[in-house]
Amino acid sequence: MADEDPIVLSFGDSLLRKSDLDLLSAPNWINDRIIGFCFEYFEREQFNHSADRISLISPSVAQFVRFAPVEDLIMVLEPLHLPSKQYVFLPINDNPDTDCVGGTHWSLLVYVRSKQEFQHFDAFRGSNQSIARKVVDKLQPFVQAPRSKLRFIEMECPQQENSYDCGMYVIVMTEHLIKEFCECFSVGVNEAVNQETVRQKRKHIHDLILELSSTDVNSVHHHLSPGH
Repeated sequence: MADEDPIVLSFGDSLLRKSDLDLLSAPNWINDRIIGFCFEYFEREQFNHSADRISLISPSVAQFVRFAPVEDLIMVLEPLHLPSKQYVFLPINDNPDTDCVGGTHWSLLVYVRSKQEFQHFDAFRGSNQSIARKVVDKLQPFVQAPRSKLRFIEMECPQQENSYDCGMYVIVMTEHLIKEFCECFSVGVNEAVNQETVRQKRKHIHDLILELSSTDVNSVHHHLSPGH
């Protein structure tokens, strides 16, 4: 019997199936595998020029950070060399379980070393703030941020206009913030990200996955952005 949910793409640590690809058609909630793929693509390909400055933590590791005892985090986080990174990105999921597959909302947490800040970008303002703060408490020693100076800031950011685009906002805001931080983009996230850019990004990611699936991924250096 043929596989009813065939593998579409194997990219680094990301394994995407047809059911994942189908989520890129609205109105669908983006899952951890799509976010994980985009984070991996950003770090390995699109923004590899800044790989020494940024760390994009996968949804599964971010969820592990939230729930695991501190002593269990050492083996997972130390290989990421977070003390040497200027910017650390984590997708935050509100699932009260250890599994990030469930839940109803995604938001974005970013550590900015130069400001000693954890910045929280939530497209449904305030929804994940208490969860993000718990992740900050767990992550603080591993980024080697001085606790006495560390700040948590709920950032003004674009707000979703529906109930299903939170994961897409995390992806689009992450991409834009890396451009701001590492490529000197002067347009702020509030001006650059909106419902229309999120809608377009769904198609761009869908097309990129199909392109990568039919190409030698080691030779592809296309961007998620339109026009690249």
